[in-house]
Amino acid sequence: MPRTRSTQKITDKARYRQSLTESIRDFIQVHGIDKQRFTDVMREVFMEVLSAHGDKSENAADSYRIILDSEKGDLEIYRLRKIVPDHEVEDEAYEVPFSEALEKEPDCTLGETLYEEVSLESLSRAQIERLKEKLRNQLRDLDRTALYERYKQMVGEIITGDVLKITRDELIVLHEGNELSLPRNELIPEKDKYVSKDRMGSRFQRGLSRRGEAPTSIVKAVVERVLNPREISSYRPIVILSRTSPSFLKALLKLEIPEIYDGIISIKKVVRHPGKRAKVLVESYDERIDPVGACVGVRGSRIQPIVRELRGEYIDIIPYNPDVKLMISRALAPATVMYVDLYPSRRYAKVFVAPEEYAKAVGQDGINVRLAEELLGYQLDIREGDEYGEEEDIELMEFSDEISETILRALQREGFQTARAVLQFPIDELQKRTQIDLPTLQKVYEILQSEFEE
Repeated sequence: MPRTRSTQKITDKARYRQSLTESIRDFIQVHGIDKQRFTDVMREVFMEVLSAHGDKSENAADSYRIILDSEKGDLEIYRLRKIVPDHEVEDEAYEVPFSEALEKEPDCTLGETLYEEVSLESLSRAQIERLKEKLRNQLRDLDRTALYERYKQMVGEIITGDVLKITRDELIVLHEGNELSLPRNELIPEKDKYVSKDRMGSRFQRGLSRRGEAPTSIVKAVVERVLNPREISSYRPIVILSRTSPSFLKALLKLEIPEIYDGIISIKKVVRHPGKRAKVLVESYDERIDPVGACVGVRGSRIQPIVRELRGEYIDIIPYNPDVKLMISRALAPATVMYVDLYPSRRYAKVFVAPEEYAKAVGQDGINVRLAEELLGYQLDIREGDEYGEEEDIELMEFSDEISETILRALQREGFQTARAVLQFPIDELQKRTQIDLPTLQKVYEILQSEFEE
């Protein structure tokens, strides 16, 4: 039996309703859009359509209710009007004559609210097209906002994605269907090597692997910042990733070290020279837990995966202490500091090290001292030990008549050449480094201290 034009119209509208239902379910469930915000958008769009159709009452939206089933994607629209006597109707947008209400709801009574379902199939073709267009635009804006809010909450978190495309300025990383940006200046210099996913397995990739470069199409990076599309006139938010940011190392430590994840150990600050060296200032809130040992792990088992991810970057874990002089000594690791002259008001310190320790204190291209300065907020003036005068200090071997040569040699092996170098170092730290028993070290401290007191 051939379809009539009216039958075709009904079929088209039913098909549109089904399409709309599927779209609603997709935007709520897949895109994670808040149900209430979505409902508000639906009300706004629907009222615009009604207004264009002739219902121009200023408060007409208050007389409509939209019920949304986020699981099924079903949408029901009702018009609400108070039932009043026929001769008392003042505003048909809010009131319905009793006689008219009885025709629609035989059991209704005066004073009640009449709920009249507005069927999508009852709308005209023009209204349906207008509704589709406006809804599409509003949902696109909602999707954009939801995407921005989602990644804004992920700032500081690590994501793993595939390299979709490589351009001169950036890598486009695909993460859960979204394209994110990893600028080239956020890659570890000379060490990060990536290829796009579609080139993995190609002759190009196999050639690189044979040369030992071993590129990959999988990227692990931190969400560094998210640019609001409204502020940059963009269709979608721009999510910036980074592998050079201190927040990347901080997030890796949180992933690998349970005590940091649980909040038992706090990361107070992270500074990096990507691919070369990093310094991490940590503090334990449980005196039974050594923050350095917890972060490094047995034989480096915890820190090594992080070092590999950072392409061999050296990571100095530094335990926090309120003593600034001690912190300066620790921050200049792996060098051993002899003495620190502190000028707190100027945020400046003269740091004296043995001549053979000077290069380690400064580091290659000055990296070590710059990172220490950034970590502590002090300008550090590194000087060789003999610059502050022999009369201010005494060589350790001068105490050989009171302290055994074995003990003195053990101290020298750890870089302690003078009495002041030993005295300014905490005894518990010295015990860990030298493995000399505590009573012996206490006696050594007393001997050295008495010399200066005299």
